[in-house]
Amino acid sequence: MSWVRCRTLHVLLIIGLAMTLASCSSVRSREEREEREARINVYPENYRADLLAALHTYVSDPTHIRDAFVSEPALKPVGRQNRYAACVRFNARNSDGRYVGSKDVLAIFVAGRFDQFIDTSVQLGPTNEPNRSAVAKELCDTAEYRRFPELEALAR
Repeated sequence: MSWVRCRTLHVLLIIGLAMTLASCSSVRSREEREEREARINVYPENYRADLLAALHTYVSDPTHIRDAFVSEPALKPVGRQNRYAACVRFNARNSDGRYVGSKDVLAIFVAGRFDQFIDTSVQLGPTNEPNRSAVAKELCDTAEYRRFPELEALAR
């Protein structure tokens, strides 16, 4: 009888120890995730210069851009993470030299540097799932824009 009690006690001790280690592990992984997010989510001090360089290659004809505006970078939910993001609105010419109308793009920054654009007009994926461009459109619809004259003065 004492053997059964001893075995039960060992099992309970092992379960208790496993639960304690699991909770320590989850706290440590949460702290590591928060530290990683803090390293990645650095405010992009030179965001305008980064955007100019990226837009130079993003648009077909970077000259004579009209109606250029940009919002201040802010932490926004992009996918499963929060990232610094800024909305850019501009009217550029296509490869035929015609203006295509105002366009909004969401610029994503990682570790204080430009990472990618999300075009708010491109709809990808099933219509019943929220996709990145729909989220970007929602974020850019509520953004507070300021003039971006450096983009309008962009040259080849």
